[in-house]
Amino acid sequence: MACIRTYVTLRIFSESFDVGAIGAALNLAPTSIRLRDALSSRRFEREGSLWKYSSKGQLDSMDPQDHIDWLLSRLSGSESKFDDLRDAGCAVDVFCFLETGEQGGFTLTSSQMGTLSSLGLDLTWDIYRAEA
Repeated sequence: MACIRTYVTLRIFSESFDVGAIGAALNLAPTSIRLRDALSSRRFEREGSLWKYSSKGQLDSMDPQDHIDWLLSRLSGSESKFDDLRDAGCAVDVFCFLETGEQGGFTLTSSQMGTLSSLGLDLTWDIYRAEA
């Protein structure tokens, strides 16, 4: 597959948990944070905050496996931390953006699936085909 752009993002949503404490809990500096805005016209912004840790701009690779491995290597040993965040009311997932220029596919390895599962992380793919 001819991948044009790809990156992965760990996303942690919370209605009430202090998003500033998320980075400390995971020992990671966020790549971005969106704080809850009760006055926003957008429902998702009114309802909660979002903490993100992304490979966007961190890797030159066009292989989504490399981006997933990059993220998972930084989350190793964090199983109980994710359990604690979920117990505090946070929703946690991994978002994978992929833009391709032609037909083809990609592989999520059994090792990657096992690590995602042990961390309790769902993986969402957002796939776009570039216009010719």
